[in-house]
Amino acid sequence: MTYKDIAIIDIGSSSIKTFVVDKENSISKIISVAKSNTIGFDGKTVTNFDNFVESIKISIDKAQRQLPRKIKNVILIVPTSLNKNLLISEKIILKGSQVENNHLRNLLSSINKKYYSQFSHCFRSNFTTDQNIITDNPIGIACDTLTLNAIGTLIDSSQINMYKNIFNRVGVNIHSLYDSNVIYYLYLKSLNLDKKNIIFIDIGYRSTKVLMIKNEKISLIKTLPIGSYFITNDLVKILNVSYDFADKLKISHINLGSNEKKMIEIPVWEELGKNLKRKIDHEYLKSIMSSRIDEIFNMILGMVPKSKFFYSYLVTGGGSMQINLKPYLKNKFGIEVEIFEPKQVKGIPTFWNNPSIMSLFAMNELIANNSLESLNLLKKNDSFSNKIWYKRFVDLL
Repeated sequence: MTYKDIAIIDIGSSSIKTFVVDKENSISKIISVAKSNTIGFDGKTVTNFDNFVESIKISIDKAQRQLPRKIKNVILIVPTSLNKNLLISEKIILKGSQVENNHLRNLLSSINKKYYSQFSHCFRSNFTTDQNIITDNPIGIACDTLTLNAIGTLIDSSQINMYKNIFNRVGVNIHSLYDSNVIYYLYLKSLNLDKKNIIFIDIGYRSTKVLMIKNEKISLIKTLPIGSYFITNDLVKILNVSYDFADKLKISHINLGSNEKKMIEIPVWEELGKNLKRKIDHEYLKSIMSSRIDEIFNMILGMVPKSKFFYSYLVTGGGSMQINLKPYLKNKFGIEVEIFEPKQVKGIPTFWNNPSIMSLFAMNELIANNSLESLNLLKKNDSFSNKIWYKRFVDLL
């Protein structure tokens, strides 16, 4: 497909972000960006359908105003927590014949008929000829039965139908849907990083996505029910301040790496027309924030098998923007983390050059380097390298 004026939309529990991408003649560029507040959706459940539709429409309309043509197609990035990973196996009978290309095509066709409308992505695990696991190309092997084993990330049919209904109302066509963690995996893979074992952490608004990669293959996908909203909400309740002020406070004034003794001014609700302020100890504010950061990373490190130092840690998302998060995590947990953020893009608002839009950026990069066009269930470089890791992934399903 030629990605001409196609919108990439990330549905989050805090905001709905839209990039419009123009890709022609091997050149890809972002030509429009927009954001709206998410209303009627808490990250898992649609609480008010009409409000949710309207918030999506607002994001698209804002992006539309910057364009000479109407947005007709969208690529939708949907929350990982609503999707499922499962083992898929399909078998054909060969009665001693040699495996040929058309046998592989038949297996693929059969899987597509059963699952394709729900696929976010599918990784070929291995083939089985009779009782033998084959992790390479099985063509030329004589056998009685040939089985294709794969790991599929599927979007629930009810979610697909819901989004189709929403975007029909908005008046645009859904070109494809992707799981956000799968997009991260494909993007990391496209970078050809030297790191083979990665814990990728996306600290979002109401949840934290964890993607564990071992030997360059996915070994765990998990969504934790805690995000940066919980820090903001703690500040609101404890300090009795507005949500907007608390949100700015945690990003701009609370320094996780500072032990300096200082006071920070906090507004008091106006009384009799007076704009009153009070001073709060920075260490106290830091303790409020760090308790939630500790909670998130204790949960993550509790899932990491064996030595936590076996992995490299990449952190992204709006929750990674806390001042001096890196040195804090090193001192507290002894782990080195890197903040994973987009390459700086000129000509777009500064807001879009930070980790909060990493999933959109990753999708755009995959479009730019043609990685989406080459996704194929039978690609050899998506295969598992040995029986142990195939079993490890199946055990985690």
